[in-house]
Amino acid sequence: MWDYSRRRAEQRTQSMALVVSLAWMVLVQVCCVMCWQNGLLTRQASLLHWLFVGVLPPALALWSMETQRTRR
Repeated sequence: MWDYSRRRAEQRTQSMALVVSLAWMVLVQVCCVMCWQNGLLTRQASLLHWLFVGVLPPALALWSMETQRTRR
């Protein structure tokens, strides 16, 4: 019973992390598009900012959660 509740809590944590990372990626994407349309960034700079600020941190965080789970 204890193992089931622990596993359920881990799944809930992973789901919440996924939701937060998706929200972060969308927020950064919208900000980059707004900066591009207002002339603050070029198209290439906007894409690079989105990749390095919006995509890489959540992807690395989710990957590290997965590798920690498989080590157990």
